[in-house]
Amino acid sequence: MELAVTLNTHGVGTRDDSDWWHQPMAIEEMVPIQSAQLAERLGFHSVFMGDHVGLPEQSPDSVSPLHVEGQTNPEVRQRGTSEVDVGGSKRHYPARPNILDGAVVMGAVATHTTTLKMGPSVLIAPYRHPLSDARQFATIDTLSQGRLIMGVGAGWMKEEFDALDRPFDSRLAQLEEAIQVYKSAWTDDLATFHGQFYNFDRIAMDPKPVRKPHPPIVVGVVTKAGARLAARQANGIDPILMRPHDDPHGFDNLQDEIRREADRVDRDLSDFAMICHVSALVTDVGHPITQRDPRPILGGTPEQVIEDIGRFADAGYSLIVIAPVCPSRTFEEYREQLERLGNDVIPEAKKIKPAGEWWTGL
Repeated sequence: MELAVTLNTHGVGTRDDSDWWHQPMAIEEMVPIQSAQLAERLGFHSVFMGDHVGLPEQSPDSVSPLHVEGQTNPEVRQRGTSEVDVGGSKRHYPARPNILDGAVVMGAVATHTTTLKMGPSVLIAPYRHPLSDARQFATIDTLSQGRLIMGVGAGWMKEEFDALDRPFDSRLAQLEEAIQVYKSAWTDDLATFHGQFYNFDRIAMDPKPVRKPHPPIVVGVVTKAGARLAARQANGIDPILMRPHDDPHGFDNLQDEIRREADRVDRDLSDFAMICHVSALVTDVGHPITQRDPRPILGGTPEQVIEDIGRFADAGYSLIVIAPVCPSRTFEEYREQLERLGNDVIPEAKKIKPAGEWWTGL
C-alpha cells in the first residue's frame, strides 16, 4: 500500500464527528514546493492538487462530490471565511478560499523533486479545451521525467461552469471525449478527433510524454456512470471517502460496475488501479480520538491508522491520498502530520498488500 498527500494549494482540511471540509489558509502558510519536497523526503508516493478556476461565494444549485449518487447530507454546510457556518450550499469549500493553480504548481514541483509523482485531483476537464490540457500536462510529464498521474473529473459546481460560459449538463460526455483527445495527442503522430464536442485534424503535439504509452489517467468518480466511463477510457478511479466515518467498502458497487463494463467492451483491467481520497489525523496515545467508539477512520495513534489502512487495502485500494486534518490552518501543523505519517505510518503501510486483481503500478 502506498500513501500520497494532498498539497495545500486550496488550503487544508478539517473534520468534526460527521463531516470533512476545506478551510481557508493564509497564502504565506501554503508553501507547496516546500511541502512537496518534504513529502518526497518522507517517502510519500505522490502529491495531488485540487482544481478550480474561480468559486462563487455561494453555490445553492450545486452538490459536492462528497455526496454519493445524488444523495445529500444536510449536515454539510458552507463555511464562511472565518469558519462561521453560513449554511445552505452543500459544498466543502469556504466562501473565499485562497487557491493556487495546480498545473503551475506541478511545473515547479517537477523541477524541485526527483522521484515524487504528482497529479491533479482532479482536473475539471469539461471547462477547458482538451488540446490545451494535453499540452500543459505533457509539459509537466516531460519536466518531471514521467512522473505525472493525470487525474480528471467532470466537475460539480454549476455556478463555476456558468461563469466560464461552459455547458454543465453535458459534462460527463465531454469528459469522455476529453480523455480520448488526451490519448490521441499523447500517442498519435498527428492527432485527429471528430466527436460531438471536439473536432480537429492532424494537430502536432510534441514532445510526447515521457511515460509510455501515456501517463496513467485516473477518473474521480462517485457514480456508476462515471465508473463505466473509467472502465472504457481510463487507468483507474479515485472516489472520495473523506468523512470521518466513511466505510472503505463504500464504493464496492463502483468496482462491480467497472468489471461489468469492462466485460461488455472487452477491456483488460490489468492496467486499472484503485485509489481514493481520505482525511487522516495521527495523534499521540491518550488523545480523546483514540478512545472514541466508533473511532473516526484514519484517526488515532500510528498503530490505529495503520490498522485502518489495512481496511482500505482489503477494499482493493493500492494508493490512498491523504488530506491531513489541520484545524489550525498552519503549515506547522500540516508539516507535523506529514512527518508523523512518513516516520510512523508509511514504513508499515508499504508492507500491506492490497486485495483484488487491480493494478498497483501507478
